[in-house]
Amino acid sequence: MTRQVLLSWLFAFVFFTGLSVGSLMLLMAHALTGGSWGKSLRPYLLASTSGLPLLALLALILLIGVPELYPWAAPKARSHDAVLQAQSWYLNRTFFTLRTVAYFAVWWLCWVQLPRRPRLAAPGLIICVLTASLAGVDWLMSLQPHWRSTAFGMMLATGWTLSAAALAILWATGPANSRISPALCNDLGSLLLALLLGWSYLAFMQYLTVWTADLPAETAWYRPRTLTSWQLWTGFLVVFHFCIPFAALLSRWVKRRRLMLAAIAALLLIAHLANALWLVLPDAYPQALAVRWSDLAAPVVLGALWLYVVRRGVRV
Repeated sequence: MTRQVLLSWLFAFVFFTGLSVGSLMLLMAHALTGGSWGKSLRPYLLASTSGLPLLALLALILLIGVPELYPWAAPKARSHDAVLQAQSWYLNRTFFTLRTVAYFAVWWLCWVQLPRRPRLAAPGLIICVLTASLAGVDWLMSLQPHWRSTAFGMMLATGWTLSAAALAILWATGPANSRISPALCNDLGSLLLALLLGWSYLAFMQYLTVWTADLPAETAWYRPRTLTSWQLWTGFLVVFHFCIPFAALLSRWVKRRRLMLAAIAALLLIAHLANALWLVLPDAYPQALAVRWSDLAAPVVLGALWLYVVRRGVRV
């Protein structure tokens, strides 16, 4: 029961952390490149980053729940497992805690210093992408410590940026902002398309590499997601996280219409929440698709807290 609730909390925590950290990375990218897209999204991205202190506090639940969540942290887990013994220098509770604290310290420092020192955007963006990738390895990939992927962390960081952009665009193109121009909508749609393609490329190349190798150690992560009833969830993600948004965003006619762009952004946001669940739960329930009450309650509760904090920071 405890592990079930912690797993539900974990995927919700990763999703909302992605919204705040992804927003921070977009702010730094705009500081480097400029453009009208960033000016229109800036108030909403700044508001999303204001959720970082709350998420840092909620990370305590992750640190307390490490023995329940991660197989490598279970008592006597390494006694008969050569792989875990070899990974013990990295996958141990003390180092895991220090890395998690370091991630939030880096993100908090970038959040505080960026408005004062825009010149820090270039190194800050590099450091944020690196720490987001490492967080993905620690928090998610280590749920199955015998499996490894060099693309996983970068895929997570790109997905965080995509979900943050989708939320900011949803805010910017909502009913309260009816004066947004078709040209600006087109630019925002192009940004969303570029991020979607980046995330999809990494996700597909990771799958293609594993499929080509076809080694038991490599396919272990994909087997429950493609060979059990979890494949229904996988199919949902393929259709709603890629096919429909990709086809819609190819159309200039769609991108120039504010409400249609808002609908695509909302679809991507919902699909990315489903993706966060897909990254966590099949490792816990590898035999068949299983969604518990806590899987519905966790994103609602954590989302209500996060939205309460960030909406107070919206300044248009």
